[in-house]
Amino acid sequence: MRTARLLPLLAAALLFAASPAAGQSQAINGSIEGTIKDPSGAVLPGVTVTISHIDTGTDRVVVTNESGFFRAPLLPLGTFKVSASLEGFKSREQSGVEVRAGASVVLNLILEVGSLTEVVSVSADSPVVDMAKTDVGRTLNEREIKNLPLVSRNPYNFAGLEPGVTGIDNEEFGVPRYSVNGQMLRVNYQIDGNTNTQADRAGLRLMPISEVMVREVQVVSAGYAPEFGQTTGMVFNAVTPSGTNVMRGDVGYRFRTKDFTAWPFQFTPEQRQDPDLKPDNSLKIFTATVGGPILRNRLFYYAGFEYTRQDLPSVVTIDPDRAQTLGLAAQPTTVQGYRATPFYIGKLDFQLHPAHRLSVRVNTFTNDNPWQSGGGNTAIERGNHFEDFMLSGATQLVSQFGPNNLNEFRFQVAYRNTVRPPADPSASGPSINISANNTLGLQAINFGPYTGIGNDFTQRNTQILNNYTMLRGAHSYKVGFNLQMIHDERGTALPVTYTFPSVEAYLAAKNGTNPRGYTSFSQTLGNPNFEMNNATFAWFAQDDWKLGPDFKVLYGVRHDMYLYEKGIPGSPYSEKFNRDYNNLAPRLGVAWTINDRNVIRGNTGLNYDQALLAIIERAFTNSGLPARTTSFNLQPTSPFAPDFPHDLREIPPGVSQVSSTVEGMAPDFVTAKTWQNNITWERQVGTDYALSLGFRHSRGWNLPVINNVNLVGITPVRFLEDGRGVYSTQVNASTRVDPRFNQVRLVESVGESWYKGFTVAFNKRWSHGFQWALNYTIGEGIDTAPLGGNVLAIQGDGNRSDPNDLARDKGRNQLDVRHTFNASIVATSSVSGMGSFLNTLLSDNQVGVIVLVNSGQTDGVVGNRDLNLDGFNNDRPLFVARNSMDTGWRSNVDLRYSRFFPLGGNRRLELQGEFKNIFNSEQVVGFNNTIAVDVDGFPLDASGARLPASSISLDGDDYLANSWREQRKFQLGLKFYF
Repeated sequence: MRTARLLPLLAAALLFAASPAAGQSQAINGSIEGTIKDPSGAVLPGVTVTISHIDTGTDRVVVTNESGFFRAPLLPLGTFKVSASLEGFKSREQSGVEVRAGASVVLNLILEVGSLTEVVSVSADSPVVDMAKTDVGRTLNEREIKNLPLVSRNPYNFAGLEPGVTGIDNEEFGVPRYSVNGQMLRVNYQIDGNTNTQADRAGLRLMPISEVMVREVQVVSAGYAPEFGQTTGMVFNAVTPSGTNVMRGDVGYRFRTKDFTAWPFQFTPEQRQDPDLKPDNSLKIFTATVGGPILRNRLFYYAGFEYTRQDLPSVVTIDPDRAQTLGLAAQPTTVQGYRATPFYIGKLDFQLHPAHRLSVRVNTFTNDNPWQSGGGNTAIERGNHFEDFMLSGATQLVSQFGPNNLNEFRFQVAYRNTVRPPADPSASGPSINISANNTLGLQAINFGPYTGIGNDFTQRNTQILNNYTMLRGAHSYKVGFNLQMIHDERGTALPVTYTFPSVEAYLAAKNGTNPRGYTSFSQTLGNPNFEMNNATFAWFAQDDWKLGPDFKVLYGVRHDMYLYEKGIPGSPYSEKFNRDYNNLAPRLGVAWTINDRNVIRGNTGLNYDQALLAIIERAFTNSGLPARTTSFNLQPTSPFAPDFPHDLREIPPGVSQVSSTVEGMAPDFVTAKTWQNNITWERQVGTDYALSLGFRHSRGWNLPVINNVNLVGITPVRFLEDGRGVYSTQVNASTRVDPRFNQVRLVESVGESWYKGFTVAFNKRWSHGFQWALNYTIGEGIDTAPLGGNVLAIQGDGNRSDPNDLARDKGRNQLDVRHTFNASIVATSSVSGMGSFLNTLLSDNQVGVIVLVNSGQTDGVVGNRDLNLDGFNNDRPLFVARNSMDTGWRSNVDLRYSRFFPLGGNRRLELQGEFKNIFNSEQVVGFNNTIAVDVDGFPLDASGARLPASSISLDGDDYLANSWREQRKFQLGLKFYF
C-alpha cells in the first residue's frame, strides 16, 4: 500500500491525538504518583511537587489535586529526588526514588506542620512492590543485564526469566523459541518502544541487540494496556542507555578457546579420543561504551560498540582422489568459516526546553558469515556467504503543555537486508549432485555453484507513533496511534541442477560421450523477484483512573487494522487479499491496594496477532499464474531435456506450465485473537522482599492454519482405522475441487487454543549486596494450529492430518512445558573487620547465577510415509496424538564470577569468568522420532512385519536423541571502567 493512500487515516489520527486524552507511556519511561496528607490523615490539595532527575538535573513540577493526588508520567529512567512544599507545612524531600521502564512508583508522603523553610529530608528506596501497575511483567535492571551469566550475550534470552514464559533460549544472536499464554512464538519485540518485530513470520525479531545497547529489559506477559498490541503473547522491550552529567564508560574483552568448551553430546567416546574431531567455536568479543554531557543539564551523548568473532569451521570429507577425478580444485580438510558481528549504537538526549525533551538514536548490526554452507560431502565452491545488515534510526519527543498535558511523538525507520552470495572460489555452470554408490562404498558429492545464488531479502518498516496525555483530577486520559508502513523486496534463486548416478556417468557427460547420462535435470525459469507494500494502523484510547487512595482502574480500547496489498491481478486465489479492519480490543485492568504491603491486580481483555506477511509473500511466489516462474524437473528422455552441461535458456515454445501448488490467503481470513485473563496477589515481605501468586487463563480463536482446500469436500478413496481419509494422487475433476492444480494451500483462520497456568514468584531487590528473582510456573497449552513448519512462524508443527477435520490435530503446544522453575541471582561481597588483607581479598567479588529446571518440551512420533497421500510425508502413525511425547526433564546452571579491582575515583578493573551449563548437564531437545509404518499407518518391526498400534512408545527415552542444548562453555574476560 502506498504512503499516499494512508494520508487520510494519518490526518484523522493526528486530529484525534490532539484531543484531550491519554495516560502514562510505559514503553520507554516510567511514572511517579502518590497522595500527600497531613499528620491527621487529611489530604492536601495544592501541594507543589518537584521531581528532579539526579543524573541529568532536569525537573518536572506537578500539583496535587483536590484529593491530594499527584501523577508525573513520561519520566526518563533513573533515580529521582521528590520534593513537596505547601505554605504552613515543612517541605519534604525524598531521594533514592528509582524509576524503571514501565514502572509506576507510588510515593505517599506526609507533610509536617511548620515553616516552609524547614526541610525534612528522607533517603529511602522505592517500594519493592509496584502498587500502581495493572499488568503482569518484569523489568530487568542494569545490574542484572550486565552481571547475569549470558555466554551467548543475547539479551533476548532474558525473557525466559519471566513467570509464565516457557520454551528454549538461543545459543548466539538468533531468536529464542518462547510460548506465552499458550501462544507459540507470539512476541512483540521492541527497542525503546518502537517495533523490532520482523513482519513476515511470527517469532522473529528484526535486529539482534547487544549488551552495549541495553540498559533495561521490560517483559510484559499479560494484561498490557491498550497502547500495546499486535501480539497474543508477550511484549519484549529493550530500553537503550543514555548519557548523564558525569562521563562514564568501559572497555572490555572476552574470549573462549577450543579447550574452554566441552565435547558436544552427540560425539561418542571413541570419537572423543581424536582431538581433531572436536569442533572449534573459539570466540572473541570486544566491547566499548562511553556516555556523558555535551552541555551540562541539557545535551547528553551515549555510544556503544561490540565486535564478536566466532570460529565456525566445517570439516570437508570429500575423498581427495575423487575430487581430482572430477576436476575439482584440491579440497581443504577444514573450511575456516566464522561469524563476524559488529554492533554500533549512538544516542543523543537533548533537553530542548524545560517542557521539551528530544532523544535520537541510531543502531546497526552486521553479520558477516562466510562459508555458511559447505563441508562434509559438499565442495567449498558450493558454499555460500551469509551477509546480514540491519539499521534502526529512531527519535522520541516528549513535550509538556502546562502542568497537566503531555505529548509523546516517536518516529522510526528499521531496515534489514540479507543476501547469500557465492563463496570463493565460486564456480560457473550448473550445480552437480552425484548420488552415493552403496555397492562400491562411495560417498555422495555435491559441487558446482551454490543453488541459492540470487536469494535476497529486504524489509523496511517506517513507523510513526503519537500518544497524548491529559491529567484531569483522578484521571489520566491517553489516546494515540501507531502507523507502520512495511516495504518488502524479495529476490529468489533460479537454480540449474544435474543429478548423476555415479562419477563415471558425470565424466561421460562431461567429455560428451553420453551427455544424457544423468538421472534428472531441474531448472527454474522466469522472474521470481517482487516487491510488496503492506501497512498496519492502530489507535487506542484509555483512562488510568484513581477511584480512591487504594483502588485504580485502567480501561480502554484498541483498534488494529491490517492493510495488506490489494491483490495479485489474475491470480485465481489471490486476486484480492482480505484487508482486516474489524479488530476492536477492549481491555480492563485493576489494582487494589489492600494495605501498604498487599496488592491484588487483575486484568482481562482481547489481544490480536501480528501481521504475518509470509502469507502475502507465498501468494506472490505461488500465485497460480505462469508469468512469475516455471519449474522443470526432467528425465533424460523427457521432451526438451537438454544435453549436459546446457540448460533451458527460455521456456520452450508451446509450454505454458503453472505450478501444481498454489498458495494464498483464504477469502475470509481474519487476524487471530485471544481473550486473556489474569489475577495476581503480591505482598511485600519485610523491606526488601516480594511474594506473588498468579493465575492466568487464555482462550484463542482464528489462529492461522495452512490447509489444502483442494481436498476439502472430496471423498477419500479409503480411510485409515483412526478415521483419517486417504486421497487419490490423480488430479482430475473427481479428486480435486479445482483440477487445474494439485494443491491449493490457503491460510485459514480456523485454529483455536486453550491455556491455563499458575505462577509463584519470590523476589528480593538489591540490598545488602545481593538480589534474586525466583519463580515457578505450572501450565498447560493446547491448540489446533499446527503452523506448518517455518512458513508462518520460525518453528512449526507440521501439516494438517485431515483437511476436513482440524480436531484431529488438537494437541499440546509444541513449546508447552508443564513445569518450569528458574532463578536469577546477583551478589557482591563486602567484608570488613577482618584485617586489611582479608577485607580486600574477600570484598568486591561478584557472582551471577541463572538456574533453570523444567519438565521438557513436547515432541511427537511420526511415520516415514505420506499416509493420507496429500503430498506431505511424515504423517503421524495410527492413534498417535500431536506432540504427545516429552523430551524429558531439563536442568541447567549458568554462572558468572567477576572480581573488581578499584583504581581510584570511578576507575576500576573487572576480571570475568563465565560458564554456560557449568555442570555439563545433557539436555535433550529432539529425537530420531520417525518410525517405519505400512500404508495403513501401523508400525513395522526391523523385518518389516506389522506391529499393533499400541506398541508405539511415547517415552522419549526409547528413542535415540539427535539434538541437544549447549554443552559446558567457559569464557574469560577483562573490563576497565572509567
